[in-house]
Amino acid sequence: MHTGGQDPVRIRCLARRGMLHSECEAVDRVSLPPHAHYDLVGRDDAEAAWYVLSGPLTVRGTGTPPTTSVLGDRDLLLAPIAQDITLRAGPRGAELLCLTVTSAAVTRRLPPRTPDTTKERT
Repeated sequence: MHTGGQDPVRIRCLARRGMLHSECEAVDRVSLPPHAHYDLVGRDDAEAAWYVLSGPLTVRGTGTPPTTSVLGDRDLLLAPIAQDITLRAGPRGAELLCLTVTSAAVTRRLPPRTPDTTKERT
């Protein structure tokens, strides 16, 4: 992670595994200062949904072929498993909400949800 300037990237954890009974591993609020770069290094066992609370920001993916897109307020970025992505904040900075999903290996061991809505009731 590099900021491209003097201001720090702020990450505030809103919830972590153990606080939630779901497939959610974490909910984080990320504040990027103006023009900051934030490198997301994908993990083999987790995916993340990044909601742009305020932007704009540029997203660069390192896949084949590399991709670049601009996201604004209320846009969503889905970060696939093990894909490296760089976020670059615009001139006003950016605020994001990140929802990280727990790996399938972990969720298979979780107790059943209550109430179980997967079965039809009469």
